Amino acid sequence: MAHQIDFSQLTPSQMMLYQKQQEHAGLQALRQASAQLVERAEKLGEMSNVMADGGEAIGQVMRNWPHVFSVLNLFDKPGAGDTSRNPATEEPEEPLPQLVRLPYSDEKTSVPAAAR
Repeated sequence: MAHQIDFSQLTPSQMMLYQKQQEHAGLQALRQASAQLVERAEKLGEMSNVMADGGEAIGQVMRNWPHVFSVLNLFDKPGAGDTSRNPATEEPEEPLPQLVRLPYSDEKTSVPAAAR
């Protein structure tokens, strides 16, 4: 509720007091808005730090992929990297298991009887 003030009945000192009170109320609103802005900026800074940490983790994973692919290539070409073996002196080794990609589906889909 806004108070209706009759400015014609106010003395000059009361008028100045009223103006200063209005100015003070405006400054308090400005301080409150500034505090909210600072709080939002701090939250944004924290979120940026979380995103930066996540970016570093993703970078580490991405940096590891060439190594993963080189290991997978070793499974794709058995014996290509091993030149120290002499097949005549050693007995044949058991072949490395072949990597198999299994399809991922919803739990609603049942597994075929042959795969069980």
